[in-house]
Amino acid sequence: MKKIALIGMMGSGKSEIGCLLARNYGIDFIDMDRSIEENTKTTIPAIFRDFGEEYFRDLEENQLAIMAATPRSFVLSCGGGVVLRDFNRMILKNSFLTIWLDVSIAELKRRLQDQRHQRPLLQSEEWESKIEEIYCQRHELYRSAARIRYAWENNHSLEESAIDIQKLIDAAHNGISGRT
Repeated sequence: MKKIALIGMMGSGKSEIGCLLARNYGIDFIDMDRSIEENTKTTIPAIFRDFGEEYFRDLEENQLAIMAATPRSFVLSCGGGVVLRDFNRMILKNSFLTIWLDVSIAELKRRLQDQRHQRPLLQSEEWESKIEEIYCQRHELYRSAARIRYAWENNHSLEESAIDIQKLIDAAHNGISGRT
């Protein structure tokens, strides 16, 4: 059984690459943020606005625990902040083959510039410095939670990245370290 979790910054491609990996493996794809929205019947930005970040992190922790207990194979795209809690990092290490999609700050800014108004943590004029702050805050947490680090290469398409990541996953499942 393969339970694969993708972690990384917002804009790192977790959802898109997750869909490609799930399709390539013939297993389900689950986007944790979409699952939370379906369960709460509201949007992530509305949860942040109405209840605050800590409430959202509680929902996220609960959703991750449910996913870890699910007895089937799937690819899970985690929210960017899932690594902020020790409990979540423990679940990621113990219940999933966790892959960190590591994308440069410059590339994240490029990808997020048109989406920043839909991202609760980037809704300010200082959004670029906020990306840098979040990246610095989470970098070591991603490293500690992941078994595999995939460093995005400039000009690599999502499809090329998914193929590279699939090779790392297959190597990890065949007993090879898989760390890059």
